[in-house]
Amino acid sequence: MTARIFVTLAAVASLAMPAAQAATARTGDHTVLAQAATPLPAPAEPSAGAPATPQATAPAPATPPAAAAEPAPQEQTTPDMSGGQDGALPQDNGDTPDGELSLGEIPTIETMELTPELAKRALDSYIMAKTKYADTNLDQYENLQDFVDQTPDGKKFEADVKAAGFANVSDWNLAVTTLGLTYSSVTDDQTSDLEQQIKEVEDDTELAQDMKDKMVKALKALIPSDNNKKVIQELMNDPVYGPKLKQLDIEEE
Repeated sequence: MTARIFVTLAAVASLAMPAAQAATARTGDHTVLAQAATPLPAPAEPSAGAPATPQATAPAPATPPAAAAEPAPQEQTTPDMSGGQDGALPQDNGDTPDGELSLGEIPTIETMELTPELAKRALDSYIMAKTKYADTNLDQYENLQDFVDQTPDGKKFEADVKAAGFANVSDWNLAVTTLGLTYSSVTDDQTSDLEQQIKEVEDDTELAQDMKDKMVKALKALIPSDNNKKVIQELMNDPVYGPKLKQLDIEEE
């Protein structure tokens, strides 16, 4: 398995936050707003059973003269994954087992077929959310439904989504996901490269079948349908919605 495929899937994993979270994000690629409808779990906190960082101890008593000539045994140290004293992390080229994605890390990306009217509603409501909810703590929630269920702002957000013609926040998120993925593909077409990566995964004889199936599905989801590309192209040519589409771009630092 090539490092290139792992880089692509790692990028796909970064799309897994809810679309409204991307609306309030400050950095990232313009594909960041194209989210999975079912976000990935947040990275687990270090286990309580993980080895603790060695604490400094009081100096040992002076070594008696008779033992001074005997070399002290060297202490085995564990690599510091936080970067060590010089801040350098261990290098991983993606070709080693340690660099591979696990099944749970491969995101589930869902898309839908757009219509011009649906795409406009999704875009208008996304721009609204980008401004109206920029100062909320939305990014602290793993998914939009938790934000809706647990906060007053979330309930206001749900009301805005329904006013825009969506049945619920999940349907809204799916529409914005599709909008973002398709816009990304139209402005920077990676179809040939994605198709090559799909072929590499399908031809890999060492991958478990469940891993292979999920990787292929994630990669295929990044290739929009002809209908969706046509809808986005029409919006790009629209004097009103063309400029609005550019707000899907989030500048990198």
